[in-house]
Amino acid sequence: MFRWEDCVEGHIILGLTFSLISSILLTLVTFSTPYNKSIYFLRTPNPSIHFGALGYCPSTSECIKRVGYSTGSEVTEWLTRAQVLYAVGAIFMLLALIALLLSLLRVGQFMWNPIYFRTMSLLGFIFSLLAEIFALILWVQARHRYDAEGVRATYGAALWIGLAGVILAFLAACFGGPAFEAKWMYRAHRNVPYNL
Repeated sequence: MFRWEDCVEGHIILGLTFSLISSILLTLVTFSTPYNKSIYFLRTPNPSIHFGALGYCPSTSECIKRVGYSTGSEVTEWLTRAQVLYAVGAIFMLLALIALLLSLLRVGQFMWNPIYFRTMSLLGFIFSLLAEIFALILWVQARHRYDAEGVRATYGAALWIGLAGVILAFLAACFGGPAFEAKWMYRAHRNVPYNL
């Protein structure tokens, strides 16, 4: 039975909203350039290259779709491999959203336990935070290297979309989801007397 009265509680609405928007934003960053050319991490004007999470698009040839790529000394290959953590974070935020919806539907005996939503959203936050840290290190270094060569590189929207996804994942893990109830905090069943 659907628990409508639980849906209008603030922490449930916050959990639904934050986890949904975070999973959408992290998915957008995951499928940035070469799949969506308007969302990119870094752009160089001459030669024109858009760098994304799963590849890059030079203006002179076809887009290269690959996890972990290098275009010379400017872009570090192992840091571009770490961009796949955005996809892992998006998957965990989607699982957190599904766990929250299942807890509202009361599917399963223990689905109202808030640990499912909190664990998934916390893992989504950790993976997306790691991806954002690696992205900032990678693209700030790449921009400085391009600037040292006289190429004016500019940041794209993917860095800031990823940062918004990380912040919303953090807010979902902290403030969203079902409330903790005392019956989930004890070791024994509530009908079993607790004697020391």
